Amino acid sequence: MTVSPQDDAPRWLIPWTLDEGSDRARALFEEAFGGEPEAIVSAPGRITVIGDHTDYTEGLSLAAPVAHRTFVAVRRREDEALRMVSGNPPPGEPERWEGAISALVPGTGIDWPYYASGVVWALTERGYSVTGLDLAIVGCLPLEAGLGASASLTAGVGLACNAVWGLALDGEAGAIELAEAAWDAESAYVGFPCGRLDTHTVLRCAEDEAVMVDFATVPPSLTRYPLYFHDYGLRLLVVDTGARRDDWMDAYARRSRDARLAAQALGVDSLRLLADEPDGVRRLAGIEDPTARRRARHIVTEDRRVADAVAALGGLGPAHDRFTEIGALMLDSHGSLRADYDASTPALDLAVDTAFAAGALGARLAGAGFGGGAIALVRATQAEHIADQVDAMFVARGLPRPTFLLV
Repeated sequence: MTVSPQDDAPRWLIPWTLDEGSDRARALFEEAFGGEPEAIVSAPGRITVIGDHTDYTEGLSLAAPVAHRTFVAVRRREDEALRMVSGNPPPGEPERWEGAISALVPGTGIDWPYYASGVVWALTERGYSVTGLDLAIVGCLPLEAGLGASASLTAGVGLACNAVWGLALDGEAGAIELAEAAWDAESAYVGFPCGRLDTHTVLRCAEDEAVMVDFATVPPSLTRYPLYFHDYGLRLLVVDTGARRDDWMDAYARRSRDARLAAQALGVDSLRLLADEPDGVRRLAGIEDPTARRRARHIVTEDRRVADAVAALGGLGPAHDRFTEIGALMLDSHGSLRADYDASTPALDLAVDTAFAAGALGARLAGAGFGGGAIALVRATQAEHIADQVDAMFVARGLPRPTFLLV
């Protein structure tokens, strides 16, 4: 079905250059605190090509960084005060926050300042010598779009701490330590039961590469692959449909609990074990609770889809066949997330279905779901057309117009 696009073009979110982002962070710092920052660092967002809700079940994910980033300007203090300001806080959250390192207590809040201060807490818990900080945070990464905005924030703060405290957390070992501290900030300090996918991707994955992250070990192991979509005229089109469901954090926590219950019902340490067994899906019939059974089916089949997508990405067959296979796996992933994980929404389904009908090789919801964004594997020459079709369909359905970005 072809839909006439609106007269005005779809809204595109263009990433800032490193210089532009640094200049914005510096300007905010000078306005908020006076003087110059000691350092300005940045961390990207994350896009999952395939493999969501598998990181907390010791599974597999295929992910890559995005050009949209969080920038942090930082200056060390000689006391224990933490002063933080955000240039684009989420709706309803404060622009500025002040506290003290000795007063940081896990579980006291879920707004952005607690994610940021949680990194300081996590590094303190790990035995690093710390002092107070002035932090100015800006970014061009859309919030609640399934692109790892919270991990980009915590990773950026971790890099800022490393820069001014002289922690020497450089190289792969340092990146792993910072990724674990950033994960601690969200999982232990804020109290959100997330997996390790986002922090390890944004801190350990280089530009223009994808990583298969294997969560069977702690820390997770990474296998690196060139993300050569661009070389073959392909892009990942992100469709940000808007804010997530109000209960998305609770919904995510329930999915994590369901996965644990499913593994317990089968008497296995991890559902990952079933993905490696030829009759693994058939064994799921032994789970009496139908909801837990459906959750487990998504996890087991998603791990298999990740393995198949990685094989296609690194394969030697004709490029068209391999990319078509990856697109089909993305569609299967979305169907599983919709039917078995109940993680989709009508807007996400509309974005996926419209993008595929308009010519995308495949599409799926982005990240954890429950609203936010969808991604589509598209030919670069068709990106504008597909965005036009999605935009027009949203308008025709009376939905808020989406925002688009390219990876």
